[in-house]
Amino acid sequence: MSFPPHLNRPLLPPPGLPPQFAGFPSGTPMIPVHVGIMTSTPTVMMPSVSVVSKPPLVKKDLIAMRAKDNDDSGPTTTVFVGNISEKASDMLIRQLLAKCGIVLSWKRVQGASGKLQAFGFCEYKEPESTLRSLRLLHDLQIGDKNLLVKVDAKTKAQLDEWKAKKKTANGNKKAEDGGDDEEEVLDEETKKKDQIVKGAIDGLMREYAAELNAPSQDEDSQRRKRKKEKKEEDDINTIDMEEDKRDLISREISKFRDTHK
Repeated sequence: MSFPPHLNRPLLPPPGLPPQFAGFPSGTPMIPVHVGIMTSTPTVMMPSVSVVSKPPLVKKDLIAMRAKDNDDSGPTTTVFVGNISEKASDMLIRQLLAKCGIVLSWKRVQGASGKLQAFGFCEYKEPESTLRSLRLLHDLQIGDKNLLVKVDAKTKAQLDEWKAKKKTANGNKKAEDGGDDEEEVLDEETKKKDQIVKGAIDGLMREYAAELNAPSQDEDSQRRKRKKEKKEEDDINTIDMEEDKRDLISREISKFRDTHK
């Protein structure tokens, strides 16, 4: 009696036949697997696009360009700023000067004790900034004084020369009008810039209004001094003495005050 073959076990060939490999039917040749060295994938060459760059600027050309810029902007000029109120801080003066243009330096004169004096010198990078400070800052009321902004004769000559060059560069369009030099420089663009700067100056003055309107130390000391003198006179009048002696004491006190003023 025969039994069925066990599951998952290959059938045995009949007697007399060579055994076959499991999983392959009889008569099917095996496909040999080629084992070799892996070769790299050939690189695909993409067509390169040549970039044409501009020739580098020669150092001489750079120097010429910078020199041209300096000629356009004009020489550096210095303005004298005086009659500065004691109520105005140095920071306020610096900001006012900076509103008109690029400030290279601001030198406020100091006394022997280190106290800041009422004047100084401001150096601007461009003549346009100097002219704007003369137009907008001169005679500007700051506290209890009007600011003084002016230039010396040498600087004025530099400014006049720069204005003449600018007028020529603009085609001398306004030369036929017969106006003065100051009006010739004030074209529409300059007037527009002046209005913007003037608005910034007005805003800055409003910001410092409390500081500028506060009573100064001199005013306080004078007020206290007058109050003290009045009190002394009242005290003398209350003393019980003859009228002529009281007048004599009052005169002596007045002489003492006048001597030590």
